[in-house]
Amino acid sequence: MSFLQVANSPLMFILCFIVIALVCIQSVLFLRTAWKRGKELGIEKEVMKKTITNSALFSVIPSLAIIVSLMVLSVPLGQYFPWLRLSVVGSATYETMAAGQVATGSGLTGLSDPNMSLSIFTTAMWVMTVGIIWGIVFNVFFMRSLDRFSKKAKASGNTFVPIFSSALFLGMLAMMSIPHVSNIQKPIGIVSFLAAAVCAVLCNKVAIVTKVRTISEFSLPISLIVGMGAAILYTQMTL
Repeated sequence: MSFLQVANSPLMFILCFIVIALVCIQSVLFLRTAWKRGKELGIEKEVMKKTITNSALFSVIPSLAIIVSLMVLSVPLGQYFPWLRLSVVGSATYETMAAGQVATGSGLTGLSDPNMSLSIFTTAMWVMTVGIIWGIVFNVFFMRSLDRFSKKAKASGNTFVPIFSSALFLGMLAMMSIPHVSNIQKPIGIVSFLAAAVCAVLCNKVAIVTKVRTISEFSLPISLIVGMGAAILYTQMTL
């Protein structure tokens, strides 16, 4: 049996839909509780409605990058599991990295390798799911203590926390991007990276010159699309 038959099966859809439905129900319950609390605090209904509307609109911008990633991952991993991962606690960067490492660790050239099997796909599902839950576990047990530490550090004027956080973020990006950017045997990654980077810089420059903040906010999805377009163009030119 082909792994895509399992990945795109009705059973996979039902299992993913149940989890996503539970998350949606949880979101509605939180919204209902927040609305009730707002009324208790005397906040006007119009103010709360405007806040909800603005929050929903601003959520569209980061979601564009997720939608692009969903379209990319749906080809090698089926329609439903990427939908689940990117709808709950997953991220576009992590899911692609985790699944790609499983594929290469299993002897494949990547996620798009035609030799992808059901066992490798199942392993990727486990790695993608189990690998990301530790942040949630950490928050359950240690987030309150970390929050108190962060507040004390900010109150004392200590700059260590923001510097340390930025260093961790940059280190994570470097770890995930360097294997692709430095691989001169497969320059398609370098081409995609440079095209996306130039596009992001241009978007921010245009936003500053035109004073249209929306351009800067859309720089991530625009850069992703430009990077993928550059990869496609490079592939067609080198065939």
